[in-house]
Amino acid sequence: SYLIGKYNEGIMQGKWVRNNRDNYSIPFVAYFGENERFENKTEPPVTNLSGKWACLFEIEKDIPYPAIAEFKQTNQKVLGTFRTEIGDYRYLEGILQGNQLALSVFDGAHAFLFKAKFVGDSLLGTFYSGNHYKTIWSGNRNGTFELTNPDSLTWLKAGRKFDFAFPDHNGVLKYLKDYTQAVKVVQILGTWCPNCRDETKFLIDYLNKNPDPNLTVIALAFESYRDQSKSLEAINKYREHFNLEYDILLAGYRDKEEAINSLPMLNEIISYPTLIFLDRENNVRKIHTGFNGPATSKYDEFVDDFDKTIQQMLKEARPTSL
Repeated sequence: SYLIGKYNEGIMQGKWVRNNRDNYSIPFVAYFGENERFENKTEPPVTNLSGKWACLFEIEKDIPYPAIAEFKQTNQKVLGTFRTEIGDYRYLEGILQGNQLALSVFDGAHAFLFKAKFVGDSLLGTFYSGNHYKTIWSGNRNGTFELTNPDSLTWLKAGRKFDFAFPDHNGVLKYLKDYTQAVKVVQILGTWCPNCRDETKFLIDYLNKNPDPNLTVIALAFESYRDQSKSLEAINKYREHFNLEYDILLAGYRDKEEAINSLPMLNEIISYPTLIFLDRENNVRKIHTGFNGPATSKYDEFVDDFDKTIQQMLKEARPTSL
């Protein structure tokens, strides 16, 4: 994606363009030196939203999806995020004026806006993603609500083995059998996906702090382009940006219903990202769906669990002394 605009006397006007969507652009106006995202009418908030909220999105549909809002409010200013079963909405910032809540984030891949009205002890509002998606959401204070365990959402079909054969960033076909390390972490991602970028940063940091010749990461990328040359170009830019040393293979197109054709041994592909833990014999030891990133309260728990899983698998892979 890119921004293009004209600047004149402290005001920039233009549009945000996404290359990986056909004819997709959104106009914008930016004011130099303005630090507030939303107009502050100095109306005092009717409550403090700090804490944990049980939420439902797409409540106008037959099957809404659950989420947990984590808010921290100081005066009118509200910070936080939403955790879902396929990832989080990263760093949100906004304001509560009277009973009107507004939160937003822009990260180059997404332009999110959450609006809601606080009535009684509940929130009811609208979630906008760019100019292509709009849905209704609700939330209620709930300190004990939990989402489905992320290790239980994706699984290997009975009687199947995990395997793949995909081209690397140079277009050279790579097979799972080419990776001989005792412990392998397969990262299902898209280079367009902000949650995946957060996870990639974590994986790079983990490998740098815990170097081990028996451990490797292999990324399988599902991209926004159907053209292989454009997809490989995106992968190479991603590798260069992160100075990435582990392989990223082009696994297919990002549509989840289509993507499962590339990995038919799985029940489904629910989320970008997803982590698959393999032992020396390429047996699946665990599949972790989604990612609770650094914007969430669950990030440290994820980091600790990831390390315990890897260290246990490495321990099991070492030859026992006589």
